[in-house]
Amino acid sequence: MIMQTVTVSSKTIEQILARLDKLTSEVRAIKSNLFKEEPRYGSNEWWGKEEREADEDIRAGRVMQFNSVKEAIKWLNS
Repeated sequence: MIMQTVTVSSKTIEQILARLDKLTSEVRAIKSNLFKEEPRYGSNEWWGKEEREADEDIRAGRVMQFNSVKEAIKWLNS
């Protein structure tokens, strides 16, 4: 077996470790969401969760605005 040595700068190592930390955090968040139990549909807890998610969507700009019901229906049918 042939062994080779590779020299990597400390800045590159720091960048790799920072990316690994971020990836680890994202994987934990995904796992948390996968195994999170949803509140019973229609319960007070469910409504609270839905309202928090809606508020988050509004803050993040993930909304659609329409000037009329007709415009909204047209968009839904497109």
